[in-house]
Amino acid sequence: MKTLLSTLFLLTSSIVCIAQDDFYTEEFELSFSTTMNGGEFVYNGKAHSFKIKVVSDSIRTTEHPNFITVGNRIVQSNAVPLPSSRLDLKKLTIEQQKEVLNGYVEYELDYFKNEIHLVCQNLQLEWVTVDARLWLIWSFDVPKQKATEGTSQPATSQIYASTICFNQVLDLNIPVLKGDSKVKCKEHIHELMNGLKLFDKKP
Repeated sequence: MKTLLSTLFLLTSSIVCIAQDDFYTEEFELSFSTTMNGGEFVYNGKAHSFKIKVVSDSIRTTEHPNFITVGNRIVQSNAVPLPSSRLDLKKLTIEQQKEVLNGYVEYELDYFKNEIHLVCQNLQLEWVTVDARLWLIWSFDVPKQKATEGTSQPATSQIYASTICFNQVLDLNIPVLKGDSKVKCKEHIHELMNGLKLFDKKP
């Protein structure tokens, strides 16, 4: 997923520009590790970390730590750094979070349509709060998408869930493959959302 342009999240003038410190420039390294009841995506930074629990007895990893298959489903996780000079990321209001996430989705959809020429139809947006954390679930149909790595079936829809973790936008994605249920895939996304944990880790 592309690095966001610094102009992506230009918010209203009520947001004060802040001086950079380690929080705003912190980088996170992604890994996937197996556990007793499945596995977890782990994002480790110098001072913070977050992880997403995946519960399943059928997980297959790939050479890419952000890409796994759970049963017959593809599950992807990505984190994209936010611009560091425009937002007070430690004190975002709900409205500011919504503005950031809406801007992120608009940018991604523009990339899908204009850079990789993906036909996106019937966009649906849903705001969800899980354990006091705001998520934006967004989905759309892809009637002309071909089969991709890890499956012989084409996707008919894409479901994403996005939230802000420290200085990153975390994205969870499940493509709805031909023959699968969009409702079941959305339930699966909700399970992943419930498995998110954030940690303040001392350097």
